[in-house]
Amino acid sequence: MALADAAIGIPAGRVRPGAAARDVPDVLRVLLNGAVFVLLWNHVWFEDLSDRSSLAASEAGSLLTQILFVAAGLGMAAAIHRIGFRHLRPLVTWPLTLCAGWLGVTALLSVEPSLSLRRLVLFAIAAMLSAGVLLVARSPRQLALTLAGAALVILISSYLAVALVPNLAIHSAFDVNSDPSHPGLWRGIFPHKNEAGAAMVILVIVGLYVASAASRVLGWTIVALAIGLLVASGSKTAILLLPVILAVTGLCRVFTGGGLRGLLLLGPILGFSLISIGSILVPAIQDAIGALLTDATFTGRSEIWQFALDNIMVRPWRGWGIGAFWMTERTMYGGSEELTWVNTANHSHNAYLDTALIGGFPFLVLTVWAFVLAPVRDLQRGGRELDAETLLFLRLWFLGLVSASFETVLYNGNNATCCMFMMAVFGLRLRTRYAIARG
Repeated sequence: MALADAAIGIPAGRVRPGAAARDVPDVLRVLLNGAVFVLLWNHVWFEDLSDRSSLAASEAGSLLTQILFVAAGLGMAAAIHRIGFRHLRPLVTWPLTLCAGWLGVTALLSVEPSLSLRRLVLFAIAAMLSAGVLLVARSPRQLALTLAGAALVILISSYLAVALVPNLAIHSAFDVNSDPSHPGLWRGIFPHKNEAGAAMVILVIVGLYVASAASRVLGWTIVALAIGLLVASGSKTAILLLPVILAVTGLCRVFTGGGLRGLLLLGPILGFSLISIGSILVPAIQDAIGALLTDATFTGRSEIWQFALDNIMVRPWRGWGIGAFWMTERTMYGGSEELTWVNTANHSHNAYLDTALIGGFPFLVLTVWAFVLAPVRDLQRGGRELDAETLLFLRLWFLGLVSASFETVLYNGNNATCCMFMMAVFGLRLRTRYAIARG
């Protein structure tokens, strides 16, 4: 049995007798996975940023988002049930189980339990979708072609939007809460240019996988289109991170030892964390950043980071509950009597800080164990050679963690990077288990 066949879809030789009658046809597998990828990458199309009603806060969330995720979740659950939930057993590990348990407990102890429970359900559905696509895809080639189809839907729609409805696809001076530097920057079908930029990094990684596993022409076409939109979006963080991701993961194909790989992968993650959070905790780091960068506040993020840190210390052991601290209109439980622009933020622009806000320092420790350290171990236990699927998972995992220092990409089912990051973590784990079983 080839390792690639073991990593994705039903492992060869592991189907129970009579299971063929319960198989899911390829056309349904492709349609389901394709729809899921489009949903996870972006489900808010053509948002009119000049409409002032978009500023209104809604704790109930988007009804359309809830309907789409529930429908996709039911479809995926039916497919997994038919194929066999037993194939997802390798994902039941101590780190992931403890993370899930702590997240559930803190949702019940949240300052807004009903809100946290709704956010928890949405995240649980997103996690199931992220794991399910690996089981539903019958082979690496089928996964690659499905990813390619979904990517082209996103890319072609974005370019057509720029050409046909530029008022809904390009930032303008009429956007509410518009930054002076945003007008003229492309966002395509996405609500914001930063979301477009993050999605384009994902699609570049997807395109490289498609080029290796299915079609070079198709794969490199996706890469070229994604890079074009990435540059036009002007998303500085995404543009900066893409070469770092490709360089570091490329070196992992050269240096196969566990120690060197661990240093290559964890070093930049720690470095970006020191640059971000360290800039508000250590004056020497702040001075060094000020000497190197024209904006040592990272476009105002440092104020939000300090605000988040102050409020982590208010509830350091159990946190505020998932989705219960930051509000769209203002921060309800910010602990600040003065209403400033910081109070109006809806996340901290740092996934590690938001993780501590959700469930306190214990949850942050569990998250590092489950999503940072365990995948590195799984990478090495699955073998030193990096095939196309493993490289896809590695790049998406690394993208999630280096992005985490500047954006909230963990425990957010609405975020494309979060969903692909979870798929990568699950993919590395499944690869490890089946490689060990293969012996």
